[in-house]
Amino acid sequence: MNQTNIYDPFTVEPLTLKQIRQLYAERLIKDFPSDEIRRLTNLERSYQRGEYLCFGAMSNGSILAYAFFVKLGENDCALLDYFAVAPEHRDHGLGGAFLRKLMAGPLRGLQGALLEIEDPSKAESEAERSLRERRMQFYLRNGMVSTGVRSKAFGVDFLLLSMPVGSSPSPDDVRRMYARLYHAILSADVYAMQVVIH
Repeated sequence: MNQTNIYDPFTVEPLTLKQIRQLYAERLIKDFPSDEIRRLTNLERSYQRGEYLCFGAMSNGSILAYAFFVKLGENDCALLDYFAVAPEHRDHGLGGAFLRKLMAGPLRGLQGALLEIEDPSKAESEAERSLRERRMQFYLRNGMVSTGVRSKAFGVDFLLLSMPVGSSPSPDDVRRMYARLYHAILSADVYAMQVVIH
């Protein structure tokens, strides 16, 4: 794809199951560590039940970036599951523009949308802390808001950010929303063992 396409207007479009399967096979399994990748059958079931939102930043028929969300209810809340920009389009402002269009468009009707970021203060090295800080600044620069809520899920310490798509949730609202989202995808036993909300 021509590099200049990232400067053309792009649209945010819902992805079809066929597109999701192709993204999973060709990009998602390379974009994320293996221990963060859910099984494709799990994603497909959630998508088919209407509990998974998948969007692409589209230009000339190509998916420049994608965002997948776990979702509760018709207009309830969502948790960002995967977000990635194609390698050839990184560091040009596309990721931030995509996030802003998501919040102004398809996510606007939700009561709330949350994002987990790895807690910089829990990094095991200075390099890792710096990387986590840069990620956090990217999201804050593009409209996310710190909620002040921390969690630990599957051994990873997170800070929770909120996307300003509905009303501004209080920390207690964020805790309730986050718990409900994880209860929707985990059994009660797994939730009790693997998720802690501070």
